Amino acid sequence: MSKVAIGMHSQIRSSIHSAVKGLSSEQLHEVPDGFDNNIAWNVGHLLVVQQRLLYRPCGLPISLAEEMIPLYLPNTSPADWEVEPDAEELVGMLIPQQEKLEADYAAGLFSENGFNEFTTGSGVTLSDIDGALVFNTYHEAQHYGFIQALINLVG
Repeated sequence: MSKVAIGMHSQIRSSIHSAVKGLSSEQLHEVPDGFDNNIAWNVGHLLVVQQRLLYRPCGLPISLAEEMIPLYLPNTSPADWEVEPDAEELVGMLIPQQEKLEADYAAGLFSENGFNEFTTGSGVTLSDIDGALVFNTYHEAQHYGFIQALINLVG
């Protein structure tokens, strides 16, 4: 995994955090007309997907509570939630999760166990950690666009 790829991932994650950190709980939870999800769901989705794309295929433990995962999988929405999550807590997890990724990379954790190849829901086959990191950066950039659109509607 290259330091350039980690740096790009970090920049996208930092931009997302900067965009959402000052929003109220109401803004984070509002689902505007024409949208299926809100900013809180997008943030939770990024936290979950990063772990599923980068940690699980390497056999590494994920750093999220298992009960959090089904709330933010693809094809889910806030309409599925029985209890509304603490959106500010989700936002607060963005940077520490990125810092852990960077530390785990620097420590060589991703190269120790190999990588279990898989195909994403988008049809992209990921066969190594480098490809998974690039794909996750692309995924986060997509959701950054969705989040910006939502901010324009709830801000």
